[in-house]
Amino acid sequence: RCQSHAHREWQNCSAAQGAPRHRLSVPQIVEKAVEEAAVYVEAGIDGLIVENMHDIPYSPRVGPEVTAIMATICVAVRQSYPSLPLGVQMLSAANQQAMAVALATDADFIRAEGFVFSQISDEGFLDACASDLLRYRKQIRAEHVQIFADIKKKHRYCYYQSLFLPSN
Repeated sequence: RCQSHAHREWQNCSAAQGAPRHRLSVPQIVEKAVEEAAVYVEAGIDGLIVENMHDIPYSPRVGPEVTAIMATICVAVRQSYPSLPLGVQMLSAANQQAMAVALATDADFIRAEGFVFSQISDEGFLDACASDLLRYRKQIRAEHVQIFADIKKKHRYCYYQSLFLPSN
């Protein structure tokens, strides 16, 4: 379902339970997400990424409630648009959780943060995940789920760069 030159749009879901800024119930979050997906589909997009963008401040530890809510949202979007390429991104760098959600909801891909380089970011230290994520994908038999990877997280300071900076 994923095409190489597809126009994809991020769907930034409302803050989930557990996040300091959450205000909506789970059914309200799901309803809003499906309504926003409809706007994007009507605008002609041919792929959608569901992301927990408003769960700020971000934490390197994502609770099970966020994974459950993201799965619920993805099921609703998939049921509403069964042929739409669907992806999952879970902040911050909750790549294994995103992979599990993708498998459980028949999503096509995930966006993985910090795939290759460890880094310092606004969430703290994020370790590279390629090895663990690829092994996890194999372990849960989700090899059909594509990984769109950030080689380096866009908002970051690369830890390894600091090791080689001149001291003067």
